[in-house]
Amino acid sequence: MTMNQEAFNKLIAEIMSQGYDLQTAGHYAALIGDTPIADDDGNIVVLEKDGREIARLKPLKFFGAS
Repeated sequence: MTMNQEAFNKLIAEIMSQGYDLQTAGHYAALIGDTPIADDDGNIVVLEKDGREIARLKPLKFFGAS
């Protein structure tokens, strides 16, 4: 999936629907990019650039979760 501005905004909106503010959702979306890392339960693991986990999001429909 190519992450254009429209897709990026949709990802941010879905992250915000989980209770995060715009700034945090935008940061998480930038870190996730178009290649999410999922745990065994399908939750999206958000990693800082240094590899430190900063959040686990519920599965995102954006990436095909039902």
